[in-house]
Amino acid sequence: MRFLPEGKGAMAQRIVAQGRTPALQDFHRVGRTLSPEEAATLADWLQDGMCTTVVEEVRSKDGTFRLGIGLADGRRIETVAMPTGTVCVSTQVGCAVGCKFCASGLFGVERNLDANEILEQVVHARRRLPTDRVVYMGMGEPSHNLEAVLDAVARIRDIGQISGKKQVVSTVGSVKAIARMQAASVRPCLAVSLHVADDARRRELLPRAHKDPLAEIVAAADAYGRDMGMPVQFEWTLLEGVNDSDLDVEQVAELLKGTRALLNLIVWNAVPGMPYRAPSRERIVEIVRAVKARGVLATIRDSSGPDAGAACGQLRLKDKGGIAG
Repeated sequence: MRFLPEGKGAMAQRIVAQGRTPALQDFHRVGRTLSPEEAATLADWLQDGMCTTVVEEVRSKDGTFRLGIGLADGRRIETVAMPTGTVCVSTQVGCAVGCKFCASGLFGVERNLDANEILEQVVHARRRLPTDRVVYMGMGEPSHNLEAVLDAVARIRDIGQISGKKQVVSTVGSVKAIARMQAASVRPCLAVSLHVADDARRRELLPRAHKDPLAEIVAAADAYGRDMGMPVQFEWTLLEGVNDSDLDVEQVAELLKGTRALLNLIVWNAVPGMPYRAPSRERIVEIVRAVKARGVLATIRDSSGPDAGAACGQLRLKDKGGIAG
């Protein structure tokens, strides 16, 4: 979002970030009268202030919106607005981590998003549904674009009026990235994508994730969550025959032992061409109960909008170049 001068500009930006369009009466209502020059500046800003546009909109049966967002350079990302009041935003065009079960990394990464391109996804979501929570769980690995992500977290708090504790950065995890988040002026909540609790097997499933040992990542995340006063979410996408065994249960329970953690067990959402499937519902319930019995809080997370291609792991580039067609 292109910025107006301090004061009047800040008001206009807050209105836009709330999903509305600022007009002269918004300034008159609070006792601020714009000069003709200022009114002309506002008109120009309204025309040119947004650097992204919605180029595709698909609504699922459950009311979730998958938004194709066109960027100024012709590339495209995807954003998800959910009836729960949450917007899932992307942080990169594509993703470099290459998780073998996720569509976002099929074509690699094209580039990072800047803070404005991240923030404007909240604006587009709010123009469709009430939104008071942001999760950085769309396309991209936030720790690979951390400066822009943390800048967006601060702007969304200041302009969009969504506190850091209602923003969640989901990352494959690195000790260095978590330390950088710890030093940020506005700190979001943290979610760490585990998927496997064994270092060697995790490198196979997440081939380009940070190479820090899992034990060190978990310890750093737990310390961050305790300092924030919020439990860390650890994410585990369940894949039948890959990470749903009794051994997996034992390993993740041991890894998270003594932490203030919530294990989110995510039901895998089908991606055409990928050789995976989710375990049966009965097996998923068994896993949750077994993890809880070992002293770790766990829950099942069903994704919103799978019929619209909006669910966890389904967001993707539409072609190798990421160019909107």
